Amino acid sequence: METEAFRYIIEDPKPLILIISGLSGSGKDTVINRLKEIATVDFHFVVTCNTRKKREGEIDGRDYHFITREKFLDMIKNGEMLEHSVVYDDMKGVPRFEIEKALEQGKDIVLRLDYQGMRKVREVYPEAISIFVIPPDAEAWINRLRARNTDSEESLQLRIRTAEEELKNIDSFDYVLINKDIDHAAMDLLTILRAEHMRIRNRAIYTE
Repeated sequence: METEAFRYIIEDPKPLILIISGLSGSGKDTVINRLKEIATVDFHFVVTCNTRKKREGEIDGRDYHFITREKFLDMIKNGEMLEHSVVYDDMKGVPRFEIEKALEQGKDIVLRLDYQGMRKVREVYPEAISIFVIPPDAEAWINRLRARNTDSEESLQLRIRTAEEELKNIDSFDYVLINKDIDHAAMDLLTILRAEHMRIRNRAIYTE
């Protein structure tokens, strides 16, 4: 008597939404840029909108979509922003089309957001994975901020107070990434992504 053939089907993994947050000056942008260099898969790195002026070395459309406050408010009115907030008197937001287009293409999505932005996106996409980036210690972080030479002493103190509040909410994140070395931090980030793709909730297996 022939044995009935046993087969199973592994469903392709669903695209991941990865939210990277962290203290201002924690090096999260540098980690993301390093991830772009070492990743072997095609991520979609969401470019958010921002009403502040460009800093030296920043490129419109790569670092942010730098738009006017008037344009930003129009996008909110028209429902074109997935989330938005006011940060240090400037407006930041995630254009909805960037997320929707990437999901349609089956690409993993990487967003760079603050704590409030992370919460708002997870209200819409509760399956999103969140990672909080921090420097190895407070002294290194403050020295890094001072070395940027982009903030007045008043602005620096505001960032410190904001950081104190953000650290109180660190339990809301799925992972914490200590950025002591850029290469190691980027590899840790890639490891998290690979592990999340292997989770059963993200890749169903069916028998026939």
